[in-house]
Amino acid sequence: MRLLVVTDIHGAPDEELCLSAGLSGVERLSLAALCGQPTLSGEALHHHLFQEDGMARAVRKLCDMMADQRPLIGLGYSAGGTALWKAVHAGMPLSGLICVSSTRLRDETALSIPTQVYFGDGDPGCPSKDWLTTVPSAATLLPSAAHTFYADADHPARAQVAAEIAATIAHWTAA
Repeated sequence: MRLLVVTDIHGAPDEELCLSAGLSGVERLSLAALCGQPTLSGEALHHHLFQEDGMARAVRKLCDMMADQRPLIGLGYSAGGTALWKAVHAGMPLSGLICVSSTRLRDETALSIPTQVYFGDGDPGCPSKDWLTTVPSAATLLPSAAHTFYADADHPARAQVAAEIAATIAHWTAA
C-alpha cells in the first residue's frame, strides 16, 4: 500500500501527528512546495492557492508526479485534501481519497473513487449536511472538534480518526 499525504497551508500536521503515523508506505508532500511557493505559509499561502494560480499549479504538479505511478490512496489535510480532490478530477490515479477538514470541498462534486471525509462539528466551514450525505462515499462529523483538531496532539478524536483511517485503507487495499 502506498499512501500520499498532502499537508495543509501551515505544513500541518507534523509528521509525528499525522493520522497516518505508524502506517507503512507513506509519502508526505508539502502543499506549499506543490504549488511552487515553498516559502509561503498560512494566510499568504491560502491567498496564493485561492486568489492566484496556486491551486491549479498544485493540481498540475500532483497529476504530473503521479502520472506513471500505480494507483495509491491519498490523505489530505484542509487545502491539501482539496488539492488531491481536484487532482483526481483532473485525472490523477488514486484508488481512494481521505480528506480531513477540507472545507473547500463544499464546492466540489463527487469522484468516481471511494472517498472518506472528516470534519469537526465546530468547524464553521464544514460543508452542508446535504453535501456530506450526497458527495463523499462516507462522511464523519466529529463532536467537539474544530477545524485543526488533527494538529492537536491531545484532541480526543485523534485516536478514533487514526484507527478509522487505518481500517479504511486496509479495506480499500483488500478490495
